[in-house]
Amino acid sequence: MRLLLITYYFPPCGGAAVQRWVRWLPDLIKAGFEVTVLTTRDGDYPVLDESLLADIPPQVRVLRTRTPSFEKWWKLLAGKTSALPHGSLETEGKSSLARRVLVWMRLNLIIPDLRRFWNPTAYKSAVDFLRQNPIDIVITTGPPHSTHLLGLRLKQRFKLDWVADWRDPWTSVYYLQLNPPSRLSMRLHRRLEKKVAHTADLNLVVSEYLKTELAGANSCVIYNGYDSSKFSSFSSAPTDPVARVILRLKYVGNVTEGQDLEALADVISNGLEALDFELSFVGTKLNPEQDALLRECFGCKLRYTGFLPHQEALREMRSAHILLMLVNYYPSSQGMLTTKLFEYLAAGKKILCLGPHGGEAEKLILEYSAGACFDKSELDAAKHFLRTLHQDWVSGMSLDNRADVSALSSQSQALKLIEQLRRLKKG
Repeated sequence: MRLLLITYYFPPCGGAAVQRWVRWLPDLIKAGFEVTVLTTRDGDYPVLDESLLADIPPQVRVLRTRTPSFEKWWKLLAGKTSALPHGSLETEGKSSLARRVLVWMRLNLIIPDLRRFWNPTAYKSAVDFLRQNPIDIVITTGPPHSTHLLGLRLKQRFKLDWVADWRDPWTSVYYLQLNPPSRLSMRLHRRLEKKVAHTADLNLVVSEYLKTELAGANSCVIYNGYDSSKFSSFSSAPTDPVARVILRLKYVGNVTEGQDLEALADVISNGLEALDFELSFVGTKLNPEQDALLRECFGCKLRYTGFLPHQEALREMRSAHILLMLVNYYPSSQGMLTTKLFEYLAAGKKILCLGPHGGEAEKLILEYSAGACFDKSELDAAKHFLRTLHQDWVSGMSLDNRADVSALSSQSQALKLIEQLRRLKKG
């Protein structure tokens, strides 16, 4: 079966956005699929991770097209310290007027997102390719959800089977919920969202909640999962001598809008108090206020790594004693399932999660006995949980979680994907 995967984010782009399909490509090739990827050349990527290029099977054909870059223009207009938004449209009182105007324009005039300006060249390249190469299924993955508009046009023109892959919600994504555009703009978002979901022959979604949001559309839940091969080389426990002297708490990834960093700082600083511990933020971008808060609370116990290649980030997870997670506070938080959670579960460490109750992330953490989740009104209980883990660690008990999470591996999820693709082709 021949697949054309269209994605804005692809290695050497790094970060969570590329992990889902990079992990599935080897399994698709092994299952006999012929895969061509249409992606960007020098796009506006949040981070670069050249190491991920080695994970792309040589059988995968990669077509790269030029795309407008707005990073330099954004910095020119909004200020050199203002980075192009990646999953955040937050403005604060201290934000420059130029940034507030640019964010307003992005929210209300550029629908569904800034990456739509890649679509003309991507569409031309896709048309040229499809005219010369028979393809069974076209797959688009978003965000950016403007990529799905390419699938919509190709579906209408070539009458091909089309799969829309939703790595995040569209209208209910946290940054639109916390920074709502005008009613007219949101109405346009919803109209496009509905048209994509109901025109696609199949929608792949990352959570049950997102499936309910696409009511009436043909949808299937396939988790992001974790790559089991990436964890096989790690030892079962930290081997350096410091690991038995200092309790290691680690947060991996960015802190985004709606996450309660102040609550996390309160729980750790007052839960562990004067005890010997190290708090690491791995690959985390913080604004000056957040950085000042953490430095005031933790001083020399605080450690930043900066961005790390993916395998090194996994090594950081595996060498932790306790992994920290923050779920965003916003109306649709129930369906928030990040790639990080599955890698946390695969790392086999206890998880301290702070955020609203009732979400699918909490369900998985409890199902696999991986830790505990606390709302902002339960910080005393969170501190008690943290003290209990510390006492267990001091007594020599392992904080490793031994639950079998193999059903959540990307390899297991790839089997579901392959089954869905074959079923779609059979009609």
